[in-house]
Amino acid sequence: MEVRDKIIEKAGELMLQYGVRTVTMDDISRDLGISKKTIYQYFKEKKDLINQITDSFLSMERDRFGSVETECVDSVHSLMLISQCLRESMKDMKLNVLNDLQKFYPEAWKMYESFKKDTMLCSITRVIIRGQEEGYFRKELDPELMAYVRIEQVQAVMLNQHSLPREKYTLTEVQMQLFDHFAHGLFTIEGHQLFNQYTKEKLKQNETLN
Repeated sequence: MEVRDKIIEKAGELMLQYGVRTVTMDDISRDLGISKKTIYQYFKEKKDLINQITDSFLSMERDRFGSVETECVDSVHSLMLISQCLRESMKDMKLNVLNDLQKFYPEAWKMYESFKKDTMLCSITRVIIRGQEEGYFRKELDPELMAYVRIEQVQAVMLNQHSLPREKYTLTEVQMQLFDHFAHGLFTIEGHQLFNQYTKEKLKQNETLN
């Protein structure tokens, strides 16, 4: 791995763990065992490094969403896996990281907002359109509007975790209840049947939908 890629990887790990603003260039150089001068040979300032980290992370997320769409045999299966990608993607970004990007790093936040629109929104919209064509999703629903609702639903929970009764529900439990409610609002009778079939198969394999 080249030095530039090592810097991006290590800085990304530190910022996910401690927060974007908290981690300094000194922290990164000390953790990597290289001088700050070496870091500045590749990144002119911290903002540049953060933009590169964000771009690298979102590029991997785009690949993950794309691979899910191509491997699914039907729209119900695709909805389950795309929703899992959506939850994991927002979970991986973490609340403190999203807050820091939104408040202090507008270029990186713009990248994230574009990713939401061009990847998340488009992926879910395509799945819903496919489901309507296959007869598993209700045709009277607006695919893009429902996709917006789903994304904002997941993000709202991630950004407002402190308002949840955490002593009673885990974040995973809340997200899965919301997904179940959202999915069943989309399905036709045939969609319900296929979803229940997938759920039973996973339970037999001792797996969960999260």
